[in-house]
Amino acid sequence: MSNFPNLTERIIRLLEKDPGQQIQQLAWELKVIRTFLTGYLLALENDGKVKAKKIGLAKVYFRKNNEV
Repeated sequence: MSNFPNLTERIIRLLEKDPGQQIQQLAWELKVIRTFLTGYLLALENDGKVKAKKIGLAKVYFRKNNEV
């Protein structure tokens, strides 16, 4: 993960600032590949750091304590 220093913290900050972002939005802001971020967010969800919610066809992400 040395190519992505502080990625978890950056994701958490983005979700605190603007909860409910889609993977595509997060990937663009973080300048990472969307497919990589999908797996990374799944790991964060399994660790209890983020929460995913399906809204229509989209899957949006929230910081765990910012749930809607």
